[in-house]
Amino acid sequence: MSSPAHRLTSTGRLVVNSLLAIAIYTLLTWLPSFDFKWLVGLLALAVLATSLGAAEIKMPSLPSVGGGGSRLEGSIKWFNGTKGFGFITGDDGEEVFVHFRSVNGLGKRDIKPGQRVSYRIADSDRGPQADDVTAI
Repeated sequence: MSSPAHRLTSTGRLVVNSLLAIAIYTLLTWLPSFDFKWLVGLLALAVLATSLGAAEIKMPSLPSVGGGGSRLEGSIKWFNGTKGFGFITGDDGEEVFVHFRSVNGLGKRDIKPGQRVSYRIADSDRGPQADDVTAI
């Protein structure tokens, strides 16, 4: 597992991708009729790969049970920011699984135990889980 301190910044990723592109160019120069324009293309590809690697993709939410039931309130019981999941204890005392993809407006490292949230219950292949989770 890599900790946040060991992750590359976007500048670091750009440098690594550029060095990789130069290494590929150097290896390919042994081929006949390999032109300098290929280095420019490989460097452009490195910049594109770096920018796409930093993009955040939002996964669609699961449909809620009963076609959009009422919102419930509760608090985060515990949440593992590294793995991206945890449990919510509802005001009714019931515990429900929550995955960071279902949390709106907070990053997975910003979700803290005891934090008040509102949510809906959605049906998943592993049973009910919190969906459309929003901090109160």
